Amino acid sequence: MGFMLYFSYGSFLDSETLKRHCPKAIYKGMAMLPNWEVQFNFLSRTYAGGVTGIEPAAAKLVRGVLYEVNDEELLHLDSIEGVSEGIYYRQTIYVVNELGKAVKAATYRTTNPKGPFKPTKRYVGLMIKGAKEHGLDNDYVKELEAIETVD
Repeated sequence: MGFMLYFSYGSFLDSETLKRHCPKAIYKGMAMLPNWEVQFNFLSRTYAGGVTGIEPAAAKLVRGVLYEVNDEELLHLDSIEGVSEGIYYRQTIYVVNELGKAVKAATYRTTNPKGPFKPTKRYVGLMIKGAKEHGLDNDYVKELEAIETVD
């Protein structure tokens, strides 16, 4: 069985949430995606608010974490992310890990980005919890805490 690095920047920053779906996932450290930004560009029925996608953006930075997932769990992530319904698609990207090295990882992008849509407190809460859990930059945590929500 093969393995792949998965770059998470949204609700799956929270390892507890990810582990419910991918119990064999292994945390591999923080990572960054320069010249991209997080956007709340899809309106989710599950969360009743905006959820994240990433888009290219000069001088911006996406902060996230890397998990090692096996092929089976990566296919399960495809299902959760709505790949077969055309909601998200999986893309292989290069992110910068904690050692400053570019590494290849899978991530998910919104197929047809719209919005922005305000997220729910629950969704942003998962991002904040995960960002704190993994020691992401304090300024980033403050940015997340300042996001205006629908509730």
